[in-house]
Amino acid sequence: MMPNQGWRTRRVAVVAAVTAAIIGVSGVFIVLGVINQKPSEHATLPPIMPTAGAPYASAEPQFHIPASFTAADDARAAIPLSQPEVHWVFADGPNFPPLVSPCGGYLPSDGARVGAHQLALVSPMTVKLRRVVLYRDVASARQAMEERRSALQQCARHEDGNAMATVWIWQPLQIGDEAMAVGSQRYRGSNSLPGHQRGVVMRQGRTLVTYFDSGQSRVPPTIAEVEHYATVARPVAAELASAPWN
Repeated sequence: MMPNQGWRTRRVAVVAAVTAAIIGVSGVFIVLGVINQKPSEHATLPPIMPTAGAPYASAEPQFHIPASFTAADDARAAIPLSQPEVHWVFADGPNFPPLVSPCGGYLPSDGARVGAHQLALVSPMTVKLRRVVLYRDVASARQAMEERRSALQQCARHEDGNAMATVWIWQPLQIGDEAMAVGSQRYRGSNSLPGHQRGVVMRQGRTLVTYFDSGQSRVPPTIAEVEHYATVARPVAAELASAPWN
């Protein structure tokens, strides 16, 4: 039986700048360059909600991320938003679709997930989120990072068909046990198309934390702009280092 995929949507009201400060990203929608684009050019954003067919450690009890660790997410979602089309979405459970999988599809380590929590800020053109994933053990979490590094090398340029490709960049970061900044942009030939992804993936113990945004920017992300997520990730790594459940 699949774990409870309960999720709840909270519509509240905020100023974009305030939202940006809380999530840890500045210039929420303006920086992403989502204005004046043809709908036909829009990229399909990566799915973010729990999926019935997603692999996880189904033979083991599902672990619920402690409320004390997710309290900051609850506090963020209580702050009002001014744009009616922008809303918060919570989700829990180990069966999420993958993030940072340059070659496409699930990763072998996804079958070792035992729990997860996600808070996403969703708009029609952009998704921004924090996802916390707990693995069966440290070895499985370490494997999850290694699989991503390998995929980033093997599929640094992933051919998407119709003369389009997704180009990835990445760089190690000194956060927690291991971490990296990642980013991607869609192209047709040498011309960038709407469709970016960027974020930070950090491991501390048997937990992976991903800060991530995707949307319709035509401006290729740089490591320098992705690294601002590191400021948010560092204290989380310290908290996880002392968490008895990790």
